[in-house]
Amino acid sequence: MGAASRREPFRYVMNQPIDCWLELPAGSTSPGAGQQTEGVLLDLSRSGCKVRSSLNVRFTSKDTRIIIHFKLNENMLRFTGSVRWGWMYGLGEYQYGVRLDLTPEEEDILTSELDLWTMTSSQEDS
Repeated sequence: MGAASRREPFRYVMNQPIDCWLELPAGSTSPGAGQQTEGVLLDLSRSGCKVRSSLNVRFTSKDTRIIIHFKLNENMLRFTGSVRWGWMYGLGEYQYGVRLDLTPEEEDILTSELDLWTMTSSQEDS
């Protein structure tokens, strides 16, 4: 399979999970809506990410919205997405796959931040 046939963007796995904050939008009917909960970002691509947190989203449809805040490089980023899957990871811990709903501007920002993060990470590993 050639690179041209790839449909999904590359997923960047964080060797050291990145601290993040998860927030359910204020209009959400879930408990804790509008409040931030700590979590970790496990992997990231231009189309989505995997996160782990004590936040129990209790989603019943693919329309559960979530806002993810995290610092990559020196910039604080904030993106909105939809929870696509989730399961209990351990006692009081949940893991979620989130599809990011990025504007073209946000996609450009994330792409440049991921490029910079990749260069910085490879220099640190050398």
